[in-house]
Amino acid sequence: MRFFEVLRRDGPARLGRLMLDRNITTPCILSSEDYVCAGSVFRYRSPQEAREATISLAKSQRDGRKLIVLPYPSDVAQDIDMDIDAPRALVTDISSVKKDTQKDADVYILSAAGTISGGRDLVDTLIGIRESIPPDSALYTPALATPSNLSLLVYLGVDIVDSVRVEMDGHYSRYHTRDGVFQREELSELPCRCDHCSSGDVAAHNILKLEEELVWVRECIRSGTLREYVERQVRCVPWMTAALRLADMQERYLERRTPTHRGGVMYANTSESLHRVEVRRFVSRVLTRYRPPESDVLLLLPCSARKPYSESRSHRLFHSVMGSMRRFVHELILTSPLAIVPRELEDVYPAAHYDTPVTGVWDLEERAWLVSSLRSYLEKHRYTRIVAHIEGELCDALRDGGIEAVYTGGGTGPGELERLREALEFVCRDARPIGNFRLQEFRAKIDFYFGSGAGDVLIQGAKVKGNRLLDPTGKALASINSGRIALTLEGARRLLPLKAYTVRIVGFIPRGSVLAPGVVDADEQIRPGDEVIVVGDGFLGTGRARMSGWEMVASRRGVAVELREGAEV
Repeated sequence: MRFFEVLRRDGPARLGRLMLDRNITTPCILSSEDYVCAGSVFRYRSPQEAREATISLAKSQRDGRKLIVLPYPSDVAQDIDMDIDAPRALVTDISSVKKDTQKDADVYILSAAGTISGGRDLVDTLIGIRESIPPDSALYTPALATPSNLSLLVYLGVDIVDSVRVEMDGHYSRYHTRDGVFQREELSELPCRCDHCSSGDVAAHNILKLEEELVWVRECIRSGTLREYVERQVRCVPWMTAALRLADMQERYLERRTPTHRGGVMYANTSESLHRVEVRRFVSRVLTRYRPPESDVLLLLPCSARKPYSESRSHRLFHSVMGSMRRFVHELILTSPLAIVPRELEDVYPAAHYDTPVTGVWDLEERAWLVSSLRSYLEKHRYTRIVAHIEGELCDALRDGGIEAVYTGGGTGPGELERLREALEFVCRDARPIGNFRLQEFRAKIDFYFGSGAGDVLIQGAKVKGNRLLDPTGKALASINSGRIALTLEGARRLLPLKAYTVRIVGFIPRGSVLAPGVVDADEQIRPGDEVIVVGDGFLGTGRARMSGWEMVASRRGVAVELREGAEV
């Protein structure tokens, strides 16, 4: 694969570059001018003739570089040696791609994509073939895309579409919009004011709407908001809503491709938001990686609109009431959709980056998710005393869920805060202090990002100064910036024996970014955006992963790690 490169990832969706006679940014709409096709293998008298015809076709592109569609079906043509120096596309399906020996195509064309019917068929087919082809190849689904389903297709891993379906629909007066397809004659007024609508050219209008939708989908990938857009867009028709819900059940497929950090706000506006990778991953890490400070007292607090919570008016009031008692109390914030957020992790993604509609009403699914998460947490981490300063339906959910605590009624009024103070004074008698909060914060974040136990290794003998963690000699080990951990080389040396989040290279000393071809091994846990340690023969470095660990090993193009620091050792 030499002519396609993935540049940016937003879950399975990617921004990429297809290098033909012009560089095409994917996701894209491919036109007939962008490729030439060798046709069916059965049109040739022998495999040798098919090979010669394909090579001749590639050589004929002297004035430009087009995508060469190899002879198909691929399961019949797979033994034909196609050593051509040109972008190559392979027509295949799930049954044949798993047996295919031609694994170096730049583009895989899903045969009969236009016959996909229903949400389950779409999800099973796209995930099945995406898992079967190389990660740095493009997936093309002909005759399938419409303005309403395009975002879902791209979210599931499609890189290339065409305008065949909407153009053909136009000839039958099927009028496409972002909100679905309508029969032109049944519309009293046209919602579009383009010139094609004025002239009555429905096919041209449909193509224009598909092109406009594509531009918006690419912009969503750039901003890391495609999931939010898909959650809105699938409401067009029930089968697309079903498809998204079915896709969320494929947790491994989505999680392996979803970055651990985004720059913008994560909007949790629908019931599907509870099943987002970021939500499930956060709670999973809290339950499996996080270890709270040793404390007798747990304080359950409600979330706030402002993030991080500690900067909100309500949480500042809570802390003013706690006063010196705060050093005896461990705080856990209850919220939807993240369920449980330890105070030490309130500024990591997505705890400090989400927004959700606040009505005071908790539906049954939200209640079950929060209570089950809290129960799992309390089963693993025992407290002798629990105070719950919550109110309304959230309080009812905990009581109904059997969570035993001193319930103070919640609120931020003088009388309500006084009840909180009195409850804390009672439970904090003879309680153990929890120690240095900043050091506990570093440990919690290091465990969150590098796995359980990593925090103890890094903070051993260390102290905190500002946002930096220093060893006994004053050398920096790591820093916290907007909730993210950045390791120094000294910190990397400490964590190296754990062999977690490491990327191994051989045969060179990187001077800039580490490219995927140079990676020989990488931790399977690594996701885009993770802090990683780069290890080579005589080299140690730290930086941010640009792709998942499994993808670094399987890819032959693209930036694997953006190095921040490196040195020969």
